[in-house]
Amino acid sequence: MINKKRLVDEFIELVKIGSPSKSEGKICKVVAQKLTRLGAKTELGPVGKKFGSNGSNVIARIEGKKGVAPVLLNAHLDTVGEDFNITPIISNGIIKSDGTTILGSDDKSGVAIILEIIKIFKEQKIPHPPIEIVFTICEEIGLFGAKTVDFSKIKAKYGYSLDTGEIENITTAAPSHNRIYLKIFGVESHAGAAPELGISAIEVASKAIASLKLGRIDKISTSNIGKIYGGVATNIIPGYTEIAGEARSHSEEKLKKITQDMLKKFREAVEESEKTVKGKKIIARLEEKVVNEYSKFALSENLPVVQKIIKAGKKLGKNITTLQGGGGSDANVFNKAGIQTAVVGTGMKKVHTKEEYIEIDSLVFSANLLLEALRLN
Repeated sequence: MINKKRLVDEFIELVKIGSPSKSEGKICKVVAQKLTRLGAKTELGPVGKKFGSNGSNVIARIEGKKGVAPVLLNAHLDTVGEDFNITPIISNGIIKSDGTTILGSDDKSGVAIILEIIKIFKEQKIPHPPIEIVFTICEEIGLFGAKTVDFSKIKAKYGYSLDTGEIENITTAAPSHNRIYLKIFGVESHAGAAPELGISAIEVASKAIASLKLGRIDKISTSNIGKIYGGVATNIIPGYTEIAGEARSHSEEKLKKITQDMLKKFREAVEESEKTVKGKKIIARLEEKVVNEYSKFALSENLPVVQKIIKAGKKLGKNITTLQGGGGSDANVFNKAGIQTAVVGTGMKKVHTKEEYIEIDSLVFSANLLLEALRLN
């Protein structure tokens, strides 16, 4: 079984290495060295310069039983935000930060679990399938690391991504995701002396946003406006505003409709801005861009990749159920590439906040769950 102290020590060591997205260089080297010492054939993937990172994906292969299909194991090396100098604290069976930064259990917990499992296989000589490990960079800002993987070199047809919190669920479905970028160009004018001569880009954006249905659209779809920026000074009618939002859905048809409905509201608000000033018509202008970040996936509960986790859970006294997730992960990219990848929880809680924490017992259970699932091959 899992070595609890060693797993915790490994996790603590990893979270102390600052690795915000685009700054993963150090942890990539550290993890690659650890895998090499464990006997893995390890390589650093293409350097992330194309998207501004000083790190690289870490790809490793562990030999296993002959004639058995390889299994993919994945976690990401980057953390959200810009936090370095993370100080982990252990208190009452919980690991958290000192409250000034995130903890980084998203996704250092997944990395630590995978490393511990490889150690257990090696030292206890437990039969296991060949394992292909893909540790990615820049997951938090668009799954960029996963998108650069050369899948022609990956032989596994199924696997697990350790990148969610719930340890009693296995995520077997995730939505497609569109990012929506908008720029509204108004007409500047003095806000006190001649407001009638201008068109406020912020006002146009506000009217559009107020008309949107945001949040939970239905059981399988969501939308959000997450960023808005504009204006120069309080005494100037703002001539420019940027807006960034998103739409997600487990239905491609619904995703398309929600995205188009959002764009339509902004187009209508721009059209309504038209007015005549000194005999001349003026109107705001809209620039729009939609980027599909990733595509949905849905795995049947009857697939071996799912059943192995469910059976492993029963062996450990837990009833593991399937879950339809609302977020994306590297698993979306792997599934699109033809690798059936389910998402396994590690126990991380309140991620992306300074209140983030992880229960040691949950971390250990997740490691034992994946260990048992791999032993079922």
